[in-house]
Amino acid sequence: MSVAPHQVYGPKDALFLPNILEAAGTGRLRVFGNGQNRICFSHVDNYSHGLILGEEALYPGSPALGKFYIVTDGSTHPHKEGYSVFWEDLDKAIVGMGFASIRAKCHLPRGIMMAIGYVCDLVGWATGARIKLNSFGVRMLTMHRWFNIEAAEKDLKYTPVIGFEQGWQETIDWFQENWLPKFEASQQGMLGLHSRTQERINLLDSNKTKAE
Repeated sequence: MSVAPHQVYGPKDALFLPNILEAAGTGRLRVFGNGQNRICFSHVDNYSHGLILGEEALYPGSPALGKFYIVTDGSTHPHKEGYSVFWEDLDKAIVGMGFASIRAKCHLPRGIMMAIGYVCDLVGWATGARIKLNSFGVRMLTMHRWFNIEAAEKDLKYTPVIGFEQGWQETIDWFQENWLPKFEASQQGMLGLHSRTQERINLLDSNKTKAE
């Protein structure tokens, strides 16, 4: 039996929101596509709660044995079907940092961005360089990505312990207090990445090399 989240967020997030906010703070982020793609989020506490319930469901005859479950913020999302509009909620975090709203800027057509992404894929393959813009990233930023969690609710008795509106606002507040003061919009790392993003990438590569 496996329990997984989708698009984890929360205070101390070291990957998802920092990357988005760094791009917005340096003025490079734009909405990809029509900006209406749907997504579900999983607060880190909700994911932890799901894992605990999953462990408790490991008993002989459990209906959860051998199954795969997704746990998210569920019906606490702005849309009761269990999803948010991705770019709308990202923009709340971006504006919360005092950056300009990206929804007010011109949108980048999905077809053009996919073509650029494939070119970046080719360049990365040919040179071994790590390029942040790629076809996979464009696809993730423009597709619908939300899941029905009824199976987890039924078999694991899962319900979110942190509602999305509360969790998202607390996350924004944490980034305002802890991340924003350290942000330096003019500090750039290699390949156009903010230096702090590059440091995280280097650390992940180092850990991967050690594991191998």
